[in-house]
Amino acid sequence: MQQNFRFIKDRDPELVLILSGDHIYEMNYDAMIAFHQDHQADLTMATIRVSKAEAPRFGIIGYRDDYRVTSFIEKPANPPSDQANMGVYLFNTSVLDRVLWEDRQRSGSSHDFGKDILPRLIADSHNVYAYPYSGYWVDVGTVISYWQAHMDLLGPKPAFDLGDRSWIIHTRTEERPPVRIERGAQVIDSMLTDGTVLAANSLVERSVLSAGVRIEEGAVVRESILLTDTVVKAGAVIEQTITDKRCVIGENAHIGGVIPGYEPKIVMIGKKSVVPAGCTVEPGAVIGTDVTTNDYSSLIVRSDDYIQTKRLAYEV
Repeated sequence: MQQNFRFIKDRDPELVLILSGDHIYEMNYDAMIAFHQDHQADLTMATIRVSKAEAPRFGIIGYRDDYRVTSFIEKPANPPSDQANMGVYLFNTSVLDRVLWEDRQRSGSSHDFGKDILPRLIADSHNVYAYPYSGYWVDVGTVISYWQAHMDLLGPKPAFDLGDRSWIIHTRTEERPPVRIERGAQVIDSMLTDGTVLAANSLVERSVLSAGVRIEEGAVVRESILLTDTVVKAGAVIEQTITDKRCVIGENAHIGGVIPGYEPKIVMIGKKSVVPAGCTVEPGAVIGTDVTTNDYSSLIVRSDDYIQTKRLAYEV
C-alpha cells in the first residue's frame, strides 16, 4: 500500500476506499461514506455477522452500541464475537498516510493490515467505527466457498441476483455466437454463457458454463463450474467439479461425485489439462495445469491424489 501512495496523494482525495478483490457482494458505498462523515471517523470498517464455524477465517471486531470499534483480532482460534471484518475500509486520507508511514518505520512490524495497522489504530484511540452490513457477502478464499458462491446463483430466488437490472454488473464479454442447445439436451437450474454448445441428449444441471464450453452427446454435468472453452466428450459425467480454461474431459470419463451426508469434495482440474477417456477421478482429487494423458499412471485417480505434468516448463 505504501509503495502506491504517491499515486493516491497526487490526486489529493479526502477519503480512500480500500476493497478486496476476492469477495462477492453488492454495496452502495455512498451510504458508507455518509456514515463515516456523520460519525467523524478516521476509519470505517464494514462488518458482517458470520457463523461460529466460519469466524476463525476472518478478522473479528468488537464494537459498542454507537458502533465505535473497541477490539480487532485477526483470525482468532476462539472468536470473541461473530462480527467479521469484510475487508472494506474507508479512511481519511491523512490518517491512512500517517499510519502507513509510521508502520513502515516500526521495527518488528509485519506491515500487515490485520496484524499490525488495524489493531494499532484502535489501541491508539483513533475514531474507528464499524459499518454493519446485512446483505449477501462471500469471501471466496477457499475452494468450497468459490464453488458454493456459484451454486448460490442458481436457485429460484438467488441471494445474489445477476439479473437485477437496477444493479448492473459490468464485465468484459467475448464475441461469441449464441448458446446452442441441440435436440434432447436438457438444462436445469444453470447458467450458460455465449458460445456454449450442448449436443443431443446431454444434461447440464445446477452448473455454470463459461464462454465456449462444449458438452458432447450424452455427457452429464452436475453442480460444476466449467471455465472458458472446456470440452466434455461424449458420455462423460462430471459432478461437483471446477475446471479451468481449455480443459478436455475424455469420453466416458467420470469426474467427482456426491457423497451423501458430507460436505462436497470438489475436484479441481487445471488449465489446458486433459482427463483420459474412461478415467475415474474421485471426489476431492486435483489435476494440475497442462496435464496430458501420458501423465496418468492409472485410469483411477484417488481422492487424495494430485496429478501433475511430467513435462518440464519449456516442453509445455
